Amino acid sequence: MLGKLLLFPVTGPLKGIVSLAEKIAEQVNLENMDKGKVTKELLELQVQLDLGRISEAEYAEREKELLEKLEEITAMEREEEV
Repeated sequence: MLGKLLLFPVTGPLKGIVSLAEKIAEQVNLENMDKGKVTKELLELQVQLDLGRISEAEYAEREKELLEKLEEITAMEREEEV
């Protein structure tokens, strides 16, 4: 007990930092697994292609990444339902 009390000035802030890092990681994960956000990115990508701001190759590469992410999100949602 005395050891915990003496080490609190060091361990207290450290535990707070670890907790904050965990919360940030959780929020980033939630944002990365948002179907609506990925769908919006797909639409924005299509607009960029239509406006000639990106090449067909860039479009195809990014579209593939986004569609894979959508599949991953859908698979995770199915796992959570079970």
